[in-house]
Amino acid sequence: MSQVLRIGTRGSKLALKQAQMIQEKCTHHFPEITFEIKVISTKGDEDKSSSLSQIGGKGVFIKGLEQALLDHDIDIAV
Repeated sequence: MSQVLRIGTRGSKLALKQAQMIQEKCTHHFPEITFEIKVISTKGDEDKSSSLSQIGGKGVFIKGLEQALLDHDIDIAV
């Protein structure tokens, strides 16, 4: 039975590329573990019309990932 670890990331091209790089490195070093990428939509991703200060500052891009970690929806956040 293979262990599965979920890598949470935002859906931007840069975030996905970074998560894929981490996935490749982890798979290389731990071939017995399956690493899956799970896209997490954050408030910053969803609200593209408001300014950062209006929707909560820089943290709006990571709060969704932090909550997914706390809820055990993901195991690693990139």
